[in-house]
Amino acid sequence: MELLDRVRAHLPDAAEKRMFGGTGFMVDGALACSVSVRGLLVRVGAEHQGDLLAARGVEPMVKGGRTSRGWVHVDPRLVADDAA
Repeated sequence: MELLDRVRAHLPDAAEKRMFGGTGFMVDGALACSVSVRGLLVRVGAEHQGDLLAARGVEPMVKGGRTSRGWVHVDPRLVADDAA
């Protein structure tokens, strides 16, 4: 998966763990992001979530019917290459 390799390159010191049906990247013991076939799940912080949700293809993370604050799901087409 190309996206997975690109995230690895940007987070060389992160520990990888299988989660959320994909690969999670732990930084300082906390999940920073996850890559799966659904795209990119990213911890952005509650203060940035609203601005990012205004972009097409960015949605809040919903788990168990609840919306998580500070997390967004990014459609894989939005991160098709490093320039995106």
